Amino acid sequence: MKIARFGLAKIATLGLIGITAAAAAQSPVQRDAANLARFERYAGAPQDSLHYFRTDGFQYLGRDASGNDAVAIWTGVNDVYLFKLQAPCIDLQYANAIGLKSTLGNVNARMDYIKYGRGRECRIETIRKVDYKAMKAEKIRGIDYPTAQEHGQ
Repeated sequence: MKIARFGLAKIATLGLIGITAAAAAQSPVQRDAANLARFERYAGAPQDSLHYFRTDGFQYLGRDASGNDAVAIWTGVNDVYLFKLQAPCIDLQYANAIGLKSTLGNVNARMDYIKYGRGRECRIETIRKVDYKAMKAEKIRGIDYPTAQEHGQ
């Protein structure tokens, strides 16, 4: 019985190594494109503004077909918004932290900015609410494609 358990553990470990090797074979641009496509699939219609109290994290999602940078920003455990930003956002992919420039907790598309780095800003073009619960549920069922990064996991 111990041999069978070891065999299953070894097979499971080899499977994880295969997944890791496949993820490592992706370039950063391919990984970002896959992440952006996944978030776009679960994003709702653009909205003019967003009222928030705090940001809990973010994930850089690369550039869309128009060359605009995109980020996902968490404002709560399952409250995620997809932000498309006016190009160019210089070195946004290297940002360790970001902030939202707002008026009394309201962030407005085409008026407000994402702040990052040492005084850098990037204008927000669109704001879209992401159905993050559905996105996580489908990933658990194996419907979604894997990503290199996952917020909170």
